[in-house]
Amino acid sequence: MFGVWRIGYMWSEYCVILLLVWNARQDLRQHEVSIPSLGIFAAAGILVNLLLKYQSSLELLTGIGSGVFVLAAAAVTRGAIGFGDGLLLCVTGIYLGGSENMQLLMAGLILCALVLGAGLILGKAGWKQQFPFVPFLCLAQFGRMLWKVV
Repeated sequence: MFGVWRIGYMWSEYCVILLLVWNARQDLRQHEVSIPSLGIFAAAGILVNLLLKYQSSLELLTGIGSGVFVLAAAAVTRGAIGFGDGLLLCVTGIYLGGSENMQLLMAGLILCALVLGAGLILGKAGWKQQFPFVPFLCLAQFGRMLWKVV
């Protein structure tokens, strides 16, 4: 049983990085996430979780819930936070589960705050300026994966 769980867990980490790299590129170029990629990855994540059962249904739902939290923030801020970012975090939550997806979100927010804070101090960024968030999530996922190896 441990081997199947481990394969599912490793597979999920790699799928998340693939999803984030694809959408970081899309976010940098077009300032949006790829909705078809989200649908494909969501379906694949649910299917693999059903087959390998590497996380509980509760963990999967809490993972999606962290994305729903970002979707709610997008609605409250009237789009200051991207709706696509919330959808993307719903899909990463399918793979990572609640606690891991919250770690991804928090690490992405910290990286974003550091980079944009430095940009504000250096005069390279403005308060009302829009910026892509997915590349920060992508870097955060790379960092999470490296941290687990070390």
